[in-house]
Amino acid sequence: MSELPERPLLVIVTGLSGAGKSTAIKALEDLSFFCIDNLPFELVEQAVDKILQSDWYHPKRIALGMDVRDKSFVNGFRGLRERLASKLEIDLLFLTASDEVLTERFSTTRRKHPLLDSGGELLAAIRREAVALAPIEQQADVSFDSTTWSPHFLARKIEERYSAHKIGRHLHVTITSFGFKHGMLKPADTIFDVRFLRNPYFDPQLKERTGVDPAVAAYVFADPLAPTFLEKLVDLHHFLFPEYYKEGKHYFRIGIGCTGGKHRSVAMAEKLALELAALRIPQVLISVTHRDIHVGL
Repeated sequence: MSELPERPLLVIVTGLSGAGKSTAIKALEDLSFFCIDNLPFELVEQAVDKILQSDWYHPKRIALGMDVRDKSFVNGFRGLRERLASKLEIDLLFLTASDEVLTERFSTTRRKHPLLDSGGELLAAIRREAVALAPIEQQADVSFDSTTWSPHFLARKIEERYSAHKIGRHLHVTITSFGFKHGMLKPADTIFDVRFLRNPYFDPQLKERTGVDPAVAAYVFADPLAPTFLEKLVDLHHFLFPEYYKEGKHYFRIGIGCTGGKHRSVAMAEKLALELAALRIPQVLISVTHRDIHVGL
């Protein structure tokens, strides 16, 4: 018997201003949710139906950011949830933090609290918002108190809760060969210079070929320094990638440079990508590109 298809998921992200709604929305975007922030309450059902009926967005994972500025949200959420329950799973995520921390965050960022429009001091606005959203907090499926949390930690908690519905975040590693004479590789997180290796450019039979040619790669790795250097690169990144992933990185770019970007850097980049991919480091995806391999050809 085949498994039933997974039901669409709608996450409503709300809570006190300054408690981390923007961070939560970004984290859900990284988990491939279709995210809309501050959608008017009256348009929620229409927007959800449009996404569910579409053939351009799969899987059906939707996140909506809503707050106290939309008065209809507080009064109408319970009815909305009941109406949508037959169509998808709904998870209400409520974010909160202490008055002191929220006050400090608004003071640091110099953002205006949404309820200051009605007058008064910042602390009073924070407390009015907490009172207004109390009925929503009571309906929450999960409440995260970000008082002592960094944005990175909040993002990880979001990932822990919602990545079970889909493959979670990955660290996307791109290894790019390039030639220094054509300019520095940008952007790049690390750059390694392989101009110390023997150069196939000076071999008439290899000069017009590139590092993806087995003969050129064999020439480069016949240099005793090449396998040693490769081994050290693999060991270094085998150690680093899990740490970068835990720190919250989504992308990491490695540059391998030689003089022209056709021979040594290409051969090293190809071999490094194969070796790292073979390690099957969890949550790490490896790809390789060659910026200057065809320059001048």
